[in-house]
Amino acid sequence: MKTLYKTYFSVLTAFLILTCSPVLAQQSDFQIQQDYRTDISELLNRVELAVTAEELEEVESEIDALEQQYSEYSEIINAALYPETFTGMLSNLRGIHQAAYNNLSVIEQLNEQIVVLSTEMDEFRNRLTQMTQETTSLRQQIERGEANEQRQASLIRQYRQNIEQRDSFVAEFLQELLSKYQRMGVGTQQEIAENVDRLDQNPLDMIRTIISEYIQIADQSTGLQTPDYVAMRAQHGYFEGVWSQIDQRLTNTFAPDRPVETRQEISDMLAAWLASVDNKLWDSMSTAFNQNGINLQPFVSSGDFYNSLNTFVDRAYEISLESNNESDYEVFRNFREFWNTTVKASWGEALITGNILTPAQIAAIDLKLNDWGEAAQPTSNLMFILLLISIAVIVLLVVLLIVRKK
Repeated sequence: MKTLYKTYFSVLTAFLILTCSPVLAQQSDFQIQQDYRTDISELLNRVELAVTAEELEEVESEIDALEQQYSEYSEIINAALYPETFTGMLSNLRGIHQAAYNNLSVIEQLNEQIVVLSTEMDEFRNRLTQMTQETTSLRQQIERGEANEQRQASLIRQYRQNIEQRDSFVAEFLQELLSKYQRMGVGTQQEIAENVDRLDQNPLDMIRTIISEYIQIADQSTGLQTPDYVAMRAQHGYFEGVWSQIDQRLTNTFAPDRPVETRQEISDMLAAWLASVDNKLWDSMSTAFNQNGINLQPFVSSGDFYNSLNTFVDRAYEISLESNNESDYEVFRNFREFWNTTVKASWGEALITGNILTPAQIAAIDLKLNDWGEAAQPTSNLMFILLLISIAVIVLLVVLLIVRKK
């Protein structure tokens, strides 16, 4: 009987093992498939929630570990995932991970650019504020006129130097903007434009501030002379030239909601700056010519100024042709001296940069001066005197001969 029971239980055990093994195997395969899906989903979720490149680098290591862990079960997983595959899901995960990593890298670079840009703007604003305070203080001291003549002259020199330093500082700022935003790609500009609200102050704000302060300097300037106003106009010309090269990039980047209106606003400010400079410049230039005995026709623009020069030289040339005396030649010498030593030598480059005269116009006046100089040169009377002497001698000899004969 015991033998019979043992045999029965052995057969039953063998039967159970044979019948349950496929079920257990199926349960194991199912668990592998479920675990793979779960692990993939978890990693995808971590990729989507990652906010730093370091987090994504950790996920990348876990993706590599996941591939090694499940690679031997790839056929089982493929059967469950069909038409997807073990390799396909991994590739998709890696692609999403790489895209997220690229996006985060761009965002981090953008954040760095914004921090650098904000720092640069703060440094520039602080330095500009300091220079403005120095300029205002010097102007107030000059206006009070409490110092002696020597001290007053020293204050005016400092005032001019401060303006020159500002011009140089602003020129460097503009050149940096020009260099930076000419190289910047459209994509980067768009990214900055989308994050422009994070900037306390952007380059457009600084440009508005700079122009406003230049207008104030021109309107309130004290103790300045023609070369100073010519230099102001030259600075305006340089500023306007740089702005025309980067205006669209800057306004599209830093005023994305109203780029056209912003460009027009700054153009209007540039026009107001030029008008403020010209209000002082033309009077100062006219006075400078008058003080040197050169009375030009009134002028209130670059074109008027060039016409006045031409009119003066043309009339003086005609007078010299008619009279050709020493006083006419003195007028010529006086104009030539002032033109060469002051207008060309002292103002020349700024006249061109400030769009007051072109190189061709300066050369045209030079050519007219050559003609005027030849016409104004007094003709020598020596030959006429010698001729009279010769005639007198001949008459005397004739008279002597007649007397002898008698």
